[in-house]
Amino acid sequence: IFQQTNPSDRKNVPKVTLFIENGDGVAFAINNEIHVNANYLGNYTGDLRKEFNGVLYHEMTHIWQWNGNGQTPGGLIEGIADFVRLKANYIPSHWVKPGQGDRWDQGYDVTARFLEYCDGLRNGFVAELNKKMRSGYNAGFFVELLGKTV
Repeated sequence: IFQQTNPSDRKNVPKVTLFIENGDGVAFAINNEIHVNANYLGNYTGDLRKEFNGVLYHEMTHIWQWNGNGQTPGGLIEGIADFVRLKANYIPSHWVKPGQGDRWDQGYDVTARFLEYCDGLRNGFVAELNKKMRSGYNAGFFVELLGKTV
């Protein structure tokens, strides 16, 4: 999805370590580590394999995505991770439908649906947006790529 065919466009990530442990929330990624909450997995009542794969897609995205050197809004960071999950077809049943939500930058599934719309306007939009976020963030990226403000 990020279309990083040139190694110099990618983060240098020699390995990723996965931890399944008791904790809060669902999961989080930090540096080159993914921490998944064992309690969440143990209590999950749906298709556990599909949910676990979806969580891994989301968290692996955080490992590989650019964050604008900390300038990119959290809602967009999480939305890009859920966009990758959406494109991999690991969509939980509780996600919003396209067009639902209060704000494009609400995060997670709402922002993923917005990014899906943007990607429909310009194929590869999310990859281009991620590339621009390598060294910073500016809401003007949307105007540059789509000719529209957010």
